Amino acid sequence: MTLFSVVLPVYNEEKIIREVSLCICRFAQEHPKYEFVFVNDGSTDNTGTLLKKALEEFGSKQVQLVDYKTNKGKGFAIREGFKHTTGEHFGFLDGDLAYPLDYLPLFEEKLQSCDIAIGSRVAEKKGKSRNRSFRRKLLGFCFNKLVGSILGLPYSDTQAGLKAFRRDVAERLFKMQKIEGFSFDVELIFLARKLGYKIVEIPVKVSPTHSYKHSKIKLVGDSLRMFKELLQIKHFETTGEYDRQNLPEL
Repeated sequence: MTLFSVVLPVYNEEKIIREVSLCICRFAQEHPKYEFVFVNDGSTDNTGTLLKKALEEFGSKQVQLVDYKTNKGKGFAIREGFKHTTGEHFGFLDGDLAYPLDYLPLFEEKLQSCDIAIGSRVAEKKGKSRNRSFRRKLLGFCFNKLVGSILGLPYSDTQAGLKAFRRDVAERLFKMQKIEGFSFDVELIFLARKLGYKIVEIPVKVSPTHSYKHSKIKLVGDSLRMFKELLQIKHFETTGEYDRQNLPEL
C-alpha cells in the first residue's frame, strides 16, 4: 500500500533533470511506501526526453511521468499529477529539489495530527542563506504581507514549494480551486482555512546546494501576476463563488 504520494512539477529543467530524477529514484528505493509523479508541464527544451530516458534506465515502479505539450501552470500540473497518485497522503515538492528529501518523512508524520502541513522558510533567518538574494527575500516578504492583508492568512510563508495533505482534504480542495498560476498555494491554504482544516507550519531551509540562478520565475513580472491572483481569490470569496462550489452533491 502506498502511504505517501509526491508530485514534482517541472518546466524547462534540462540542465538538472537527470540528477533530480536519479535522486528521486534512489529515495523511492529506500522508501518503498512512497510514490513520485513527475509532471512535465509543457517544457520547450529537452526536459521531457531526458526525464523519460532517466526513469526508463532506473526502472522504478514507484516513479512515473505525466507529460503533456502545452504549458498550463504549476497549479494545473500539480492537480493533474494528483490524479495519477494512490497514496493515503499527498504532497508536492518543487521539481528542482529546492528542499532536501529528508523533510518528506517529517511532513508525512505530521499528517497524523493535522490536515495540512506547509513548509515555512522563516527558519532561514536563523542561519546563513547565501543562495537567496536580498531582492528575492524582500519580494517574498512583501508578497506574504499582501497575503495577510488581502486574504487574512496568518501564516509566515505561503509560497514554499513543500506542502502535504491528507488525501481526502486534497481532493476536496482541488475540486474548489480555480487558480492555476503561482498563487495556487495561497488559494489552497485560503480554502483550507475557510473550511476549518487544521494547518501546521513546519520550518524548512532551502538546500545549501540549490541555486536560484536558473529559476524560471521573473521576479517583478510574476510578482505582479501573483498580486492579481490574490485579488481574484478575494473576488471569488466575496461573490460567493467558492461557497457555490462547496454545495453537497445531490
